[in-house]
Amino acid sequence: MPYWFDGNNLTGQSAAVSNLQPQVRIKFLSVLSAYRKAGGGRFLVYFDGDDTEHTMPPTGIRIRYSAPLSADDAIVHRLREINRPGEVIVVTNDQELRNRCRNSGAQVLDWHQFSLKMKSRKISRDRNKDSEQPVDVDDWMNYFGIKKE
Repeated sequence: MPYWFDGNNLTGQSAAVSNLQPQVRIKFLSVLSAYRKAGGGRFLVYFDGDDTEHTMPPTGIRIRYSAPLSADDAIVHRLREINRPGEVIVVTNDQELRNRCRNSGAQVLDWHQFSLKMKSRKISRDRNKDSEQPVDVDDWMNYFGIKKE
């Protein structure tokens, strides 16, 4: 499932401030990377402006800078271009952008809803991992009468 993030909205920083304080953006991307590993999905972050620092995102996170458009406009524009916008979940705390994305056919979550969803996936995955027992291949081969060669 593709998730698209309204990066500047979720970090609470304008593009100008983000360029002056890149550690907030880096921390946000790190949190996203942990959520992606825990809950899966394809993550694309839209940031306002240009990438003057040529930032390398964490593994599994893609970044798109929106200049000359705003990130909001770039997200909505892209939703209108793709064949199945209903498969995309846009994550933003911006009510106006959530309405625009819904009107374009996308699903929407705010940050709190998204983080709860990722945490529940991690808990579910951890429970399944705990219940799995290692398989002893030799025992199964003996059980079915298969000889090792």
